[in-house]
Amino acid sequence: MSEVPAAANDGPFEEQRQIYELLSQETRHLSLQFVLGHPDHLASLDELAYLIPKNKAAIRDQLEVLIDSDIVECYRHPSNEDARDLPSQFYGLTEHGVDVLYEYNYLRGLPVARALYENTRLSEKAQRHRDAPRPELPDAVADALSIEDTESVDFGRVETYIRERKDNTHSVDDQIAVAEAFSEAGIGPDHEGIKRSEMLDVRDIELSYQPRTVLDHLVDIGILSQTAPSGPDVFAISERRDQIVNGHVTEEAEENVEALIAHIDDELQPMTLSEDAAEFDGVESGMSAPSVALADGAGRTVRSILAAEFDVEPEQVTGHLQSGDPVDRLNTAVEAIESSEEVTKSEDYGQIVFVRPAYRYQLTDRTMSML
Repeated sequence: MSEVPAAANDGPFEEQRQIYELLSQETRHLSLQFVLGHPDHLASLDELAYLIPKNKAAIRDQLEVLIDSDIVECYRHPSNEDARDLPSQFYGLTEHGVDVLYEYNYLRGLPVARALYENTRLSEKAQRHRDAPRPELPDAVADALSIEDTESVDFGRVETYIRERKDNTHSVDDQIAVAEAFSEAGIGPDHEGIKRSEMLDVRDIELSYQPRTVLDHLVDIGILSQTAPSGPDVFAISERRDQIVNGHVTEEAEENVEALIAHIDDELQPMTLSEDAAEFDGVESGMSAPSVALADGAGRTVRSILAAEFDVEPEQVTGHLQSGDPVDRLNTAVEAIESSEEVTKSEDYGQIVFVRPAYRYQLTDRTMSML
């Protein structure tokens, strides 16, 4: 079986970058999260298709990438093959996949992934697939993914601590509810933490105040810690490839610019002259009207829109796109095209988006000592 690609000649940082890119692509990342959260850690394709906003073909393609990298295996259950409404193929981790996810701290999120899955409403078909008989995982995989029952704790000391320090705030009840949810989900100092957007799903919390306000209060008194995830401070994401392109942003932007220029060159379309216009040009009635190119004067084009955006002549657009900062030129051009109702952007190019990783939150050592 193949392994995660390693760049022996480029050192461990290149290998880490390749593994991070493998695991962080959106569809692959979501597939792994739902496999981890599944009660049996074996999900059918239809279950994943219900949970992930992508079509089955796209999900299957990304699962194949994980299979080729020996992260995931397709486990078969032959006894289901003759059953009309039951799946016979399930996707789960391999022993190598468990080792990789452990090394990159994915397994710390098992309790949260399970909580998110359990609080997800399934369709009738997805529920039937979830309850279907399935094969057993290898013992090493099953043991690594088992979640021990959380020991009961006395939350009273933490609640008292919060009230003593934040009773003058309107959101104190929300603060207590969030801290208790973190405790029940086992999101402690050894956990990688969860993002603010994930918080409300952990224990189906209903808050009266903004999550950010509640979290800031808990961080202020040391109940929660706020940490930035490991890795780059900023991720550059290519919309065209739907992938992180840190390390080769300029090259990716230049490729997108060239694809945009190709779109400009290809957009000239034949436009038939009206019958009146044809007669005006000396074409007798009844004869087929001639065609002209849809140029800048015959209708709004990508070229004319970008000429106005960059304040240059239409024939200077290509040269302008190829000069200066390619990321700035590309993003400005794509934004102008997408803002126009007269032209349609091609899927062959897109913006380079820069995203800061979301802060993650977990209970502090102080909180754990009180528990």
